Amino acid sequence: MILLGLSRLERRSQPEVFGLWNEVLTRDCWNRDAYLSKLRYLGPQEMVSRVQVLDFVDALRASTPANAPCAATELTAEVLQYQCVLAGGGVEALMARTHWSNASAAQALDRAARTWARPGFFHRAAAVVDLNLLAYALMAAERRGQARPVFEAINGTVTAWPWSVGGDPVAEFEKARIRSGTSM
Repeated sequence: MILLGLSRLERRSQPEVFGLWNEVLTRDCWNRDAYLSKLRYLGPQEMVSRVQVLDFVDALRASTPANAPCAATELTAEVLQYQCVLAGGGVEALMARTHWSNASAAQALDRAARTWARPGFFHRAAAVVDLNLLAYALMAAERRGQARPVFEAINGTVTAWPWSVGGDPVAEFEKARIRSGTSM
């Protein structure tokens, strides 16, 4: 994973980065960090290829169990795209919430909202990170009712990302939790 991260920082060629990524997956086929690293490599911050991101996410979704450690890659891609539009400012940023009505974003949210907050669905340390991601996305999509059980499952444990995009992560989380109607 360290070599993979360094190769991204050094902006190595795609074959070199993908070769290291494949090496990680031979050791751990559902390595969460490896999938998220490749997603960020393909995404708007580094390579600016939405088509490659969509192809990557489609292939991953087709072969990944719903509760695999890398299951949040699809929703992460949607949140990164949404945040990229927000960061761009202008009219696009004002219309950013329409991102969640696109078929791919809406379906990713639907799949995650159906299962992720169920007790015992995720059995891994990063579950709270994925649940924070889901709560953020549901609130960005104005799906407050669906966000309520996710906030309850999180039980007040805030992660810096994705909440830090709007400012202080704890304050942003609390504002969203209150807007969802979730009590503590």
